[in-house]
Amino acid sequence: MYTCFFCNGTLENGTTTHISDNGDSAIIVRGVPCLKCDQCLEISYTGAVYKQVERILSVLKESLMEVAIIQYSSEAA
Repeated sequence: MYTCFFCNGTLENGTTTHISDNGDSAIIVRGVPCLKCDQCLEISYTGAVYKQVERILSVLKESLMEVAIIQYSSEAA
C-alpha cells in the first residue's frame, strides 16, 4: 500500500488520461495505469509507466501535425 505525498491518503490502482500540450500540438494518451489518491485524487505514475509515456510522447512529437489521441500500451513506441 502506498501513501499520497500530498495528503497522506491511500493510493489505489487505476487509470487516467495523460494530456501533453506542446504548444503547436497536443497528445492525449488514454488508459494510462496510475496510482490515484482516494482523498485528494492526485495521480502518480510508477517509474516504468512514466518512462513508457515519455517514449510514446517522443515518438508522436516527431510525426504529429496537431492532435493525437492514443491508447496506452506497454508495447507502444
